[in-house]
Amino acid sequence: MPDWFVYTISILNNSWVFILSPAIFVFYLRKDWQAFHFTVITACFFLYGTLIHSGLREFDDIYIWRYVVWAFNDIAWMAIIAYLGIKDKVYLWQSVLGQLVVIMAPILQLFRLVDRHLWDLSYSTYMYKTLLPLINIGTVVVCYLPLIYLFTRRSPQT
Repeated sequence: MPDWFVYTISILNNSWVFILSPAIFVFYLRKDWQAFHFTVITACFFLYGTLIHSGLREFDDIYIWRYVVWAFNDIAWMAIIAYLGIKDKVYLWQSVLGQLVVIMAPILQLFRLVDRHLWDLSYSTYMYKTLLPLINIGTVVVCYLPLIYLFTRRSPQT
């Protein structure tokens, strides 16, 4: 892959919480608590991933546990968002859309684990490096959807 692409992806992967900060601020000011909860929980999971990333890489020298931890992290996010969607703490449409975007991440993590250790192939390398940042971008877009809806909504006719 070109160096500029790898550099851009690394910047995006390290700054998801920073990118979500304006949405958190705007949803808080507008008192849109459902969108606020969804965005804050997503930002917390991104921050958690950023904080454990280097320690997990040092601990996991056999390249097994990192994929299990990341898959569990994604499944835990999906479970929390689903629960909050059912309890009307986040928008149900946003919960469903977020889960549809993220469902590929744990599958991709576990496929990467199987590909590296059982099959000893490298099919997942490019898929993993390409799809995982796209999934993260999709998750950030889902966080911003209530704000996009607010700006594109037509004013009521009088």
